[in-house]
Amino acid sequence: MAISADTQADSTEFIAEKKICVPLLSDPDLKVISAYGVAMEGEDIAVPATFIIDGKGGIRWRYVGENMTDRPEGEALLDQAKQVVTQP
Repeated sequence: MAISADTQADSTEFIAEKKICVPLLSDPDLKVISAYGVAMEGEDIAVPATFIIDGKGGIRWRYVGENMTDRPEGEALLDQAKQVVTQP
């Protein structure tokens, strides 16, 4: 799933426009974004961040970007996800 600081209406429009196939949740008050420590200081947005969370709710891997275009490569993300699935 993905979490955005945008409103639900904006997120719904974005999903349709970009044909996104994962749930996109809205967090306009930045409660979840702040709890994960990825709120951009002085802004009402989050830095790009990716978390892999196990079945018990533990964060097993995280990538926090330096700027709006800094995101993990797909291959690296899949490798990390596979490790979480294969490790207890």
